[in-house]
Amino acid sequence: MSRAWAWASSELSRRPVMKNILVLLTGSTLAQIVAMVISIFTARIFTPEDFGAFGIYGSITGVLVTVASLRYDMTIVLPDSDDEARVIGKLATRINLAISISAAVLAFLLRDVVYDVWGNEIVATWLPLGGLTVFLLAQVNILSYWHNRKRNYNVISMNRVEQTIGSAGGQLAFGLGGMASMAGLLLGTLLGQVWAFFRLGISARDFRSPVGPDAPSMRAVATTYKKMPLLNLPNALIDSVRVNGIQMLVGLVAVGSLGQLNLAWRTLQVPISLINGAVSQVFYRELAEVKPGNMVRLVRKTAVRSFLFGMPPFILLYLISPWLFTFVFGAQWDQAGDFARALTPWLAMQLITSPISTVFVVTSKQHWMLIFSIVFCVAPLTVLALNPFGLIGTITAMSWIMAVLLAFMILMAVWASRAYDRTVIEHEGDE
Repeated sequence: MSRAWAWASSELSRRPVMKNILVLLTGSTLAQIVAMVISIFTARIFTPEDFGAFGIYGSITGVLVTVASLRYDMTIVLPDSDDEARVIGKLATRINLAISISAAVLAFLLRDVVYDVWGNEIVATWLPLGGLTVFLLAQVNILSYWHNRKRNYNVISMNRVEQTIGSAGGQLAFGLGGMASMAGLLLGTLLGQVWAFFRLGISARDFRSPVGPDAPSMRAVATTYKKMPLLNLPNALIDSVRVNGIQMLVGLVAVGSLGQLNLAWRTLQVPISLINGAVSQVFYRELAEVKPGNMVRLVRKTAVRSFLFGMPPFILLYLISPWLFTFVFGAQWDQAGDFARALTPWLAMQLITSPISTVFVVTSKQHWMLIFSIVFCVAPLTVLALNPFGLIGTITAMSWIMAVLLAFMILMAVWASRAYDRTVIEHEGDE
């Protein structure tokens, strides 16, 4: 055992990138496991209607977080100069502040509209706090990119754990304290977010250091990195609308059903994240080292590997989900097990395709992925809006449609890889 530990330590010291990935992955894994354990207790304190109302709140703020800094936060890691990175951070912070305040004001002014759409008094009442939620989450992202730039990966990893445990623990505390409602879920979550924000801010004192006289202006960096809001933001917004739009539409049908669906989704995402964390990192490394002409073979091998690795747990989940959810979370969550079974085809294919999605960047076929993302967004929202088979039946149909689309994405990845291999071989032949 000691020999294996010594070998692992030696390998990580020689491969700092893999060490940093492992640090981040460990933090994410620990956070998800702790949150899932706490959710066993919160699921018995709060009702599906409470979680459904909180899901509507979370889906609205989730879309806003995507646009809160116009993606300028991602460019903090790019400049050679720390001063330029600080200017970008200040630009992103000001944009975030403006959007967050605007969101809070609009939520207050449109309270009656929110109530008319979802018919939920508590969501309409508490939604103005969404401005604070958006600011905290987006600002944590900004500070995380600064720590990424400074290679403070332990800080990022620990912050993820603190935020998740703080939010889940806060929900549990408010629930046990007598506030077993959507308000308790919201205030408990905000508790963890505020804690994470201040902890990350305290450790980023150099982020707030004054910039030198030679530092560029905010207008200058906004122009230099204008591709982020113009090109990257639409892609991110499409994905966010797809994920959060599903919850918004289900919330229109029944808030309690949204709570059931939300629990099923969050539970199934845990094994996906854990398995993808292992498979994806192996694939990324092999992709970086693949010899010209061998990419299509690597894509096929990775898809098969993910299929063989991921299918057994998902087949098991499909068979036992209705029983498992009521056993673990309580009798009131019986519908969550049915939703979990319905979502299995989609999420199983997501597990298979996630590692190979970066192929489109490497092969310069991002435009293929943009078109696919639009279809992948429109398809589930259209099915849910029509709701032709009742909610469970419609979710099942949507899941199979998404699985078929992801299967087509595998073919797209193979075609992109084949075209890349052919181009590289032809280029080498010309030389």
